[in-house]
Amino acid sequence: MISRRTNMSYFGSLWLAALLGLLAGCSFEPKLAVPKAPAVKTYTAGKQPQKIAAIKGVGKAGAPQQFVYGKRVESQWWKLYNSPQIELLVVKALKKSPTLATAKATLEVAHQQFKSVEGRFFPQFALSTTADRQRQSGAGFGGPTRTYSLYTGEVGVSYEPDIFGLNRLVSRSYKALEDQQRYSLQEAYLTLEGNTVVTAITLASLQAQVNTTRALVSGQIKILKIIEQQYKLGAVTYLDVVNQESQVAATQATLPPLEQDLATARHALAVLVGSIPSEANIPVIQLDSLKLPAELPVELPSVLVHKRPDILSAEAQLRAANAQVGEAVAQMFPLIQITGNLGFENGHLANFFDASSLIWSLAGGLTQTIFDGGTLEANKRAAQAALKGVVADYRTTVLNAFGQVANALRAVQHDAQTLRYEQAAYTDSLNAYKLARWQYKAGAVQYTSLLTAQVQYEKSRLAVVSAKAQRFEDTAALFVAMGGGWWPKQYQSSAMGSKKSASDVAKPAPGLVSRQSTAATQSGGPHR
Repeated sequence: MISRRTNMSYFGSLWLAALLGLLAGCSFEPKLAVPKAPAVKTYTAGKQPQKIAAIKGVGKAGAPQQFVYGKRVESQWWKLYNSPQIELLVVKALKKSPTLATAKATLEVAHQQFKSVEGRFFPQFALSTTADRQRQSGAGFGGPTRTYSLYTGEVGVSYEPDIFGLNRLVSRSYKALEDQQRYSLQEAYLTLEGNTVVTAITLASLQAQVNTTRALVSGQIKILKIIEQQYKLGAVTYLDVVNQESQVAATQATLPPLEQDLATARHALAVLVGSIPSEANIPVIQLDSLKLPAELPVELPSVLVHKRPDILSAEAQLRAANAQVGEAVAQMFPLIQITGNLGFENGHLANFFDASSLIWSLAGGLTQTIFDGGTLEANKRAAQAALKGVVADYRTTVLNAFGQVANALRAVQHDAQTLRYEQAAYTDSLNAYKLARWQYKAGAVQYTSLLTAQVQYEKSRLAVVSAKAQRFEDTAALFVAMGGGWWPKQYQSSAMGSKKSASDVAKPAPGLVSRQSTAATQSGGPHR
C-alpha cells in the first residue's frame, strides 16, 4: 500500500511537471503588430497617369509609354533599354562591386550569430583531463612523507532548460536580425543596379551635350568667318566681329565644365563596377541608341509593402524589437541549471578504467534575482520604448516608399511634357535661327537679331538633350521605386535559414539560456 507521504510526493511531482510544461509552452513576447499597409489604391494625389503619347522629332526618347497598374516589374529591368553597354555595366557591377561584398559579409556575420544562439538549445559537453604529481609531508598527520600521482579524466555536461522561453526569444530576435541583413543586401543590389543605370544614362547625356556644344562652337566659328569676310568688305562694323568672337568664347567656356562632369560621371561609373578609373573600360553609350521601355509596370500598393527590400528590412527589425521585449520580461524569471560530471580518477594509469576509479556528480540549481535596484524593470521599459520607435520607423519607411513611387510616376509624366515643349521650342528656335542667318546675309537685319536667334537656338538644342536623358533616368527611378531588382536565389528569402530552427524544433525541450540579451544590450543596461 502506498503511503500518504509517497502519494503526496507523487502528485506534487505531477503538478510540478505540468507547471513546467505550461511555462515552457508560454511566451512573454507581445503579439506582433505590424502596421497595416495603407488602405489606398493609388499613389499620387489626383488622377494617376495612364498613357504618354509619342513625341515626334526626338527619336527613341519620344516613344509612347503605357502605365500598367498591377503588373510586376521584371527582375532584370535594365534590359528593357535595349543597350548591350548598360547590360554589360550592370552585370560587371553585380559581380565586382565591393559594396555587395560588404553587405554579403555582414549577412554572413548575422547568420553565424544566429547559428551560435541556436547552439545554446542543446546540452554543452566538455572533456577535461589532468595529471597530478604531489609530495606531502608527514609532519601534518604524524606519518611518513608521501609522494604519489593522480590521473583524472571526466566529461562534464551543463544544461539550462529554457522553461521561461528566454532562449526562444533570443533566437527569434537574432533570426529577425539576420533577415534584416538579408533584405539590406537586397536593397544594396537594387541601389547598385539603379545607380549604375542612371549614371550610365548621365554619362551618355553629358557626352551628347559635349558633342552638341562642340558642334555649336564649330557653327559659331563658321559665322565668325563670314562676319570677318563681310567686315573686310565693309559690309559690317568691327563691333559685329567682336560680338561674334565673344559668343564663340562664351560657348567654348561651357565645354570644360561639361567635360569635367563627363569625367566625373565616367569615374563614378568605374567605381560602381568595382574598377579603378584608370583601368576601367567604360563603353561608349550613345543617348540616341537607348530604347525607352514601352510598358511601365506599377505594383499595387498592397503588393509594394511586401516587396520593397527597405520595407521588408524595417519589418524584420520590428520582429527583432518585438522579441526583445519578451526577452526583457523573461529575464525576470528564474534560471534553472543542471550540471553533471562522469569520469575516472586513479593513481595508476594501468588501473585508470577500473570500476573503482569511476567518479560522477549531478547537481541542479535555481537562480532568481531578488533585488537589482530596478535594473530588469528598466530594461523591460527600455525594450518597450525601443519597440515603439521601431514601429514609427517602419511607418516612416512605408511613407517614404509611397512618396518615392508617387514622385517617380509624376516625374515620368512631366518629363514627357517637358521634352514635348523643349522640342517645340527647339524647332521654333531652329527655324528662327535659319531665317535670321538668311536675312543677315541678305543685309535685311542687324547682327543683334542674328545673335539673339543664335543664342536661343543653342540653349534649346542643349535643353532637348537634357530632357531626353531625363526621361530615361526617371524611368529607371520608377523601376527602382517599385523594388524591382535581381539578386541571387540564396538571398531572395530566408534561404540561409529556411530549415526549421532549433527554437522551433526543440520547443518541448528548450535549451540553454543566453544572458547576453539583445534587449539589455540595446537599452544600455547591464545583463542579468
